[in-house]
Amino acid sequence: MGRPRHANGQRTRQAILDAALQLFADKGYFGTSLRDIATAVGIRESALYNYFKGKEALFEALIFSDRQRREQSIAAVLESPIRDVRATLTELAVLALEDFASPSQQQLFCILMSDGIRLARAGRLNLFDRMSSGQSRLHALMGQLVRDGQLRDEDPRVLTMEFIGPLVLWRHLHTIEPKAPIIQDPRAFANRHVEQFLLGAARPAKSRSSASGGKRRSVARSVRSRRTSTIH
Repeated sequence: MGRPRHANGQRTRQAILDAALQLFADKGYFGTSLRDIATAVGIRESALYNYFKGKEALFEALIFSDRQRREQSIAAVLESPIRDVRATLTELAVLALEDFASPSQQQLFCILMSDGIRLARAGRLNLFDRMSSGQSRLHALMGQLVRDGQLRDEDPRVLTMEFIGPLVLWRHLHTIEPKAPIIQDPRAFANRHVEQFLLGAARPAKSRSSASGGKRRSVARSVRSRRTSTIH
């Protein structure tokens, strides 16, 4: 069977992306030139322009590819029927942590941490959009859980931030101290995180009826107290 017509071109494009990711992580976006990338791939710098208009376009391609991959990885979980809230949230947390620990994500994280603000100020990166990427799907999930009575009546965006926050902190710790005990078992961390999240966010069963019942009992005690004081 013959080789696909664009197979070599696709491999070269991917090689350029891989080399750029590595060099951006090692030397920084601003410290890496297109010549550096071309040399790492083993092609002429002029040949690189057959695939990307410039360094900015190359960086945008890295960001876009990463976003697509992450959205695809969680799509199956978010699109499946929710039979167990704890199991669904734990699976999402485990996916996030395993993704954070992957070599490509560690490299991309180094780039964003070292050059992200400078790139954003230069108009080359929408840092807010990057940091909130994928959260719209989680907003929708949290909103559904609120409507179903599984979570407290709170702004889904706030619940999303509460859910993501510890996972992002884990990512920072993984970068700084990957051998720390809390980093060693991502699934155990995910289980504990979801348990703590639900302790604060879960809506207790019959909470409304219990609350109204408690209010009626409080009123009744107040009335009895006034009667007693009147008698005495």
